[in-house]
Amino acid sequence: MLTRAVNALPKFLSALLLAVSWNDVFASTVVEVGKILPPISIIQGGQVVIERDGYRVAPWSGPRDLGLIQVIQYVPGTRRGGGLYDPLTERMRLELEFARYRITAIVNLEAAATFAKPFVRATVVDKQRAFSLATLVLDEAGTGQAGWDLTEQSAFIVTDASGLVIDAIFGKPSDNDAARIFQTLKGLLKSNSPH
Repeated sequence: MLTRAVNALPKFLSALLLAVSWNDVFASTVVEVGKILPPISIIQGGQVVIERDGYRVAPWSGPRDLGLIQVIQYVPGTRRGGGLYDPLTERMRLELEFARYRITAIVNLEAAATFAKPFVRATVVDKQRAFSLATLVLDEAGTGQAGWDLTEQSAFIVTDASGLVIDAIFGKPSDNDAARIFQTLKGLLKSNSPH
């Protein structure tokens, strides 16, 4: 009887594995429009916090400030990656009311060459000093790229106040991508207007 049960075990396990959708198991880590943005925690690196005599880096988990519309950028810590979404964010800065949404930029330092990492860190710190209302995060180990399964290494994500992904760009944006996501954000802010 015991031998028959042991022999049946591989068949039972195979049936069990077939019954489980591996996409369902791992879908929680993938950024998808129409789904809640999976939270990530960056403990190797973290949020840049400016202090009077310098700065410190604090562990960061996010997205934060649920209850507000979110714009989250994830970019590689390279010369090309650093400016990937600059035209779009500059347009947002000029045309949209910043107090009504939160912007977080996460820089993947694992993508930076070893000799370049100090310069990338210094640039991020300078940007945090210049744009104190934004949240800048240093990701030393590529946690966000792995955690969000970003095959393009970069993403520009817009969520509503509940954390639902409304629109996203993966990789370098085309002009159409940038125009579309700007209109998405503008429409979200309009529909979320207190007036």
